[in-house]
Amino acid sequence: MPPDAPSCSTAVFCGNHVYVIGGIRKNDATPFGYDDVNDVFQLDLKDLERGWRKTTSMLFPRSLPLVAAAEGKIFVFENMEPLSPPPEDIDLCVPVLDSSRSRILVHCSANDTLYAYYYDRKSWVCLEQKCCYWSDAATIVDDVLYTAIYNYSDKFRSLDAYNLLDKKHLPVKWSSEFSVDPHGTLYRLGNGKCIFGWVNHIHKSFKYIRFNIWCNEQGGIHAAAEHQSAISVPYPKDISHIMLF
Repeated sequence: MPPDAPSCSTAVFCGNHVYVIGGIRKNDATPFGYDDVNDVFQLDLKDLERGWRKTTSMLFPRSLPLVAAAEGKIFVFENMEPLSPPPEDIDLCVPVLDSSRSRILVHCSANDTLYAYYYDRKSWVCLEQKCCYWSDAATIVDDVLYTAIYNYSDKFRSLDAYNLLDKKHLPVKWSSEFSVDPHGTLYRLGNGKCIFGWVNHIHKSFKYIRFNIWCNEQGGIHAAAEHQSAISVPYPKDISHIMLF
């Protein structure tokens, strides 16, 4: 992270660069004791010796922005942004990039509507009036949208699978059991592999379960974890806080 990066910022890859966007800075003169900022920091992965540098700021300040990168652009889904307005006020969960169709999927939690923002033509399309379930952990594999399902104890229980082509939910069957901590994030690795990862702030580590998913002969989804317990990767102690998107 850049040494001057504010708290509650978001990191995103775009091309050969890593960007750290937005955040908050302390300001005792404000009612909440802090201000949202519009700072943007950039790291060129082909010129690491140059280090982090501050680049063009966002139009509006924001903290913990939801972002997605596609075709050399970074899309920020929070507060006001120079995109064509959506058909209704969308209370966002984490947006999901569907790069094969040049679009970003977003969800309106008020009425469970699934929308797509087509960034090549800057327009919104309603994909499904009642998508039903969506969580902050979602990804797309082989035209199927996967979102994490949690139990009443707020722990990961299973996956919800939604076929974007047929517009229907698919049953998910697990062939192995595993235990994980509460809320995390889904990451697509490719070749039918995904990981469900989360941060343990007490032990300063990133933990994850890696699993395989594929369509079975009955038209459902088969899932199998590669290990029964989470793999733990410690992060440097000088990093005070990490959030995953």
